Amino acid sequence: MGIEGAAGPSGAEDAAALVARLRELRERSGRSYRELEKRARARGTYLPRSTVAGMLSRSALPREDLLVAFVQVCGDGERAGAWLAARQWIASRASRADPHDGGREVAAEQREQQEGPGPCLNHLPRDVADFTGRDAEIDRMVAAVTDGVGVLAVDGMAGVGKTALVVRAGHLLAERFPDGLLYVDLHGHSEGKAPLAPTEALELLLGQIGADLPPGSAGAGIRRAEARWRAETEARQLLVVLDNAGDEAQVKPLLPSGGGTSLITSRIRLSGIDAARPLSLDVLSEREALAFFTRVIGADRAAAEPEAVSRIVRFCAGLPLALRLSGARLAHRPVWSVSHLWERMGSAGRPLSELSSGGRRVDAVFQMSYAQLPAFDQLVFKALAQHPGADADADAAVVGAMAQTSQANAEEALQRLVDVHLAEEVFPGRYRQHDLLREYARSLTTNPKLITRMLDHYVTTITEALKHPDPAAEAWLASEHSNLLAATRCAAANGQTGGAWQLAVALWRLLTRGPAHDVVDLLEHGLSGLRDSSEGGEAVLATMLAVAHWSAGRRSLARKQLEDAVQAHEDTESRARTLAMLSLVHLDGGDYGAAWEHAQLAMAELAGLTELSPLGVNTQTMSCLTQGVIQGLRGNDASALEFLRAAHHTCEQLGDRLSPTDHVLTELARCLTTLGDVDEAAALLQQARSIRKRIGDRIGEAEAIALLGAVRRAQGHYAEAAALGRSAVDMLTDQPRPAACALLELGHTLAEDDAATADEATEVYRQALHLAVTAQQPHEEALALQALATTLAPTDPHTAQRYRERATGILAQLGVSGRMTRPHLRPGGW
Repeated sequence: MGIEGAAGPSGAEDAAALVARLRELRERSGRSYRELEKRARARGTYLPRSTVAGMLSRSALPREDLLVAFVQVCGDGERAGAWLAARQWIASRASRADPHDGGREVAAEQREQQEGPGPCLNHLPRDVADFTGRDAEIDRMVAAVTDGVGVLAVDGMAGVGKTALVVRAGHLLAERFPDGLLYVDLHGHSEGKAPLAPTEALELLLGQIGADLPPGSAGAGIRRAEARWRAETEARQLLVVLDNAGDEAQVKPLLPSGGGTSLITSRIRLSGIDAARPLSLDVLSEREALAFFTRVIGADRAAAEPEAVSRIVRFCAGLPLALRLSGARLAHRPVWSVSHLWERMGSAGRPLSELSSGGRRVDAVFQMSYAQLPAFDQLVFKALAQHPGADADADAAVVGAMAQTSQANAEEALQRLVDVHLAEEVFPGRYRQHDLLREYARSLTTNPKLITRMLDHYVTTITEALKHPDPAAEAWLASEHSNLLAATRCAAANGQTGGAWQLAVALWRLLTRGPAHDVVDLLEHGLSGLRDSSEGGEAVLATMLAVAHWSAGRRSLARKQLEDAVQAHEDTESRARTLAMLSLVHLDGGDYGAAWEHAQLAMAELAGLTELSPLGVNTQTMSCLTQGVIQGLRGNDASALEFLRAAHHTCEQLGDRLSPTDHVLTELARCLTTLGDVDEAAALLQQARSIRKRIGDRIGEAEAIALLGAVRRAQGHYAEAAALGRSAVDMLTDQPRPAACALLELGHTLAEDDAATADEATEVYRQALHLAVTAQQPHEEALALQALATTLAPTDPHTAQRYRERATGILAQLGVSGRMTRPHLRPGGW
């Protein structure tokens, strides 16, 4: 059968056609050169990837043994005889056509079978024995040569292994270049050495093929040298490795004119060389780095201390030069343990100093690249390194602020750093540095003003973004989330106490929407910074920290911190706000008496003031909301409406961004629904739902939907009410208490709907009861028991009476009437 879809050898009338069929066979097999080599090795056959690449790139007949091995590993072994017969027919036909000319190719091929490939000039450095990984890159290079690419430009940061890669590729491709493998180090980035002039490099290259520079080639005579080089290489099949190039101008005169290939390495991207195929080399993967380091120090030594090995490998962050130098230190110090080297790295004031061996140092390699930068780019390089982001990525605006320049100027400089591999662009407009490169850059400066400017920029930008929200501002705040947290930690760690707490306050409203642990971390660093300063205001941040703990589900800790903050506050409005927050925490915990008491205390604090700031107005809103909710739970609807109307009025004064508008809208709508004003209630709930959807409050959005269901029920639209109720329940599968509340509203709808059965309502109420009991929520438990008592009374009066008595006892303890569910309270929504 052969491989499915492959044309096979039939119909190939000459060597070129046969080789074309072989290329098609490999493509249809879907296997890389490396995979073919491995499959051949498994069959006990030697089939180097370079040999296969050379065979498929020529228009000559392949050797018989090579042909058979190749078709077998490509999966067409059943037709190996047909392939071999086709080859023999083509060879015979060519010999008959012209025994003096056409048979020359066959004779040469026969000599190759008998004698093997002839010797070629090889000036490449020796291939390193411990070369590890880079399989994908090698395959790309082999494929490029096979495709006839004349120039392959490999770029990457200092120490990433560019030279080792092209030397390995050169040795693998040797059979492809019968006229020689040439090599010259151009010293474009060599410490203590000037870059080679083109005439110097041409002299070395010509000498390697046994030719000389023409007379008068020095200076302006470069054209004569280029002409000689072109003439000497026109008829040769050469691989020319131009290592460590400084720029395009140094390289262009050295490109051969024949059918060979040039491999170029450089720390900069050589985008100005026509038709060059680029290959940007990244650091090793963690797996490759571990394997490489293990080969350098020895498998036994690595196996004895795997944890220390892992730490060193992570510290080197995949940079081959760092891995080789640290490994070489160990290899030449047999009395050292791996742990000892790691301890030296950790305790060194300059850990990069431990990455050295035999006179080579990682920091010296970085120094050469840094020294070639203009002064402004050096400043931007150091500013980027001082940015403390979790992944060390920053946008051009903050780097510009640190370097005291415009965003546009910073962007241009950062792009230049990317071009010379002293920075990388992880996303459009966002930049970072390799860990070791950043360590080197940080060693160049201790200027605290860089951090100060960064913090000032963030505080100003956040404040403006929150004052004037738009999609761009929201996107920026979201993208900078982790960086802003890191900046606050950095400020506290570097003694920038003012920046730490100011940034914490600026970020408060944004981060209350995110993970609670982030907010706690932020505020703890801000509070630490504030305590170390003489600016005061610890109680404000302590209140925020308490709310963050509340958001994380640590209500008892939040309550204790708020109680302590009340005692620490001196400012009346701030103390009143803390009391109002304490009332909300009690309300959320079901302690309605304490909630009422602290709300009244907050209002009493504000009563003595003739004018309130936005903080005071917000406090008034929270206190009125709390009192309105509690009055509603107690069945005092008129009083509840009065408090909630007052809360709504203060919300309108402050606007959505500065007040708990969605909470007030929801509770006012709940109260109006009870009083029968369902049209206004529906409008308010649509507003609340929209706000909560916009800010990502899924629980709050579901609550608004469930209450809209109650409104539709009151309007007699039972089908729509039930659909809304089920939609709310589906949104709350991982939230027991809110789900219980939504189920209760759905159960009420089913109980009133003539189209539904009592059993349907009963089942929904049982689900609500189960969730309430599981979550230890007595308020919702009592409401579910009440509802079940009503539906069960006609068929099971005994159980109904028992449920009613249990509900009455719970509600009496709570001090509420049992008509309304408790509200959803988003801790960060105040």
